Amino acid sequence: MKKLSNKYPTINDYTGQVPHPRRMEGGRRLITDYQKKSSPDRPLVSIITIVYNGEKHLETAIQSVLNQSYKNIEYLIIDGQSTDRTIEIIKKYEAALDYWLSEPDRGISDAFNKGIAKASGDIIGLLNADDWLSLNQIEMGVEGLKEQSIDFIYGNLAFHDDEKIQKFIIKGDPEYRRIIESRMPDLCHPTVLVKRRAYQRVGLFRVDFHYAMDYEWLLRFHQMGGQGKYLPEILGHMQLSGRSDQSFGAALKEVRTAAILHGQSCWLAHLLFLYRVIKGKIRRQLEKRGMIKLLNWLWKKVNRNYLPTEL
Repeated sequence: MKKLSNKYPTINDYTGQVPHPRRMEGGRRLITDYQKKSSPDRPLVSIITIVYNGEKHLETAIQSVLNQSYKNIEYLIIDGQSTDRTIEIIKKYEAALDYWLSEPDRGISDAFNKGIAKASGDIIGLLNADDWLSLNQIEMGVEGLKEQSIDFIYGNLAFHDDEKIQKFIIKGDPEYRRIIESRMPDLCHPTVLVKRRAYQRVGLFRVDFHYAMDYEWLLRFHQMGGQGKYLPEILGHMQLSGRSDQSFGAALKEVRTAAILHGQSCWLAHLLFLYRVIKGKIRRQLEKRGMIKLLNWLWKKVNRNYLPTEL
């Protein structure tokens, strides 16, 4: 396993970056003097969508933000210089976007970090282009974050097939603190809203993590005393088609790396890694064979947060 640095990027690191020569940008920030602000009873929430060649699902993500019941939202899109119709779709909604940016990046973490550095909200949410929000997610999240001691909220995530048919739900883990230092808890980032102060305190995402950057960040924040609150509602939605065996395996390796980096013993991290690999292979084989009832029964036994739609 390669040796990793303990230096984490900060908001200041990104605000001081020189723009890429091929950068394109737009949105209401650049064409008017209009700047959204927080008020005591209506904090500004920044939602950041990152995308690369996401023409298939991007509009669903955009519409889920623009149609939120909560209205004091700053919406930013960070594109990795897509080569499909992504920019065309972004420009279609430009009048409703506060800011968008398109330039080459160093991966998901880098794109998230660019968005956070550009955001001005007191609360920040991150959304991939093939995910979408429940229409009252932000309103519920803002209410949950009124407690001064709470740094972030999270909830349940619904998974859908290509026809947007819901297949199963992963509940957020109310007891994530008990397990986070040994494994990635069910704390799914499309459901998460974080107070800006958390990023100011603990730093941004490591760009040397490409899949489990959210776990490494949460583990780092947890060890610094960060506090999350579970909301027992479906707050986010995710496409099943985005998963692959390759990315699944790479994500597990990064979870192992993050756990060791933050104090877990190597032998335990390797043992848990092997267990997750075997469990994942069993699941994929059952999915390929269409053994859905057996899969649902088995997964309910090994993951108490798994709620199948098909029984």
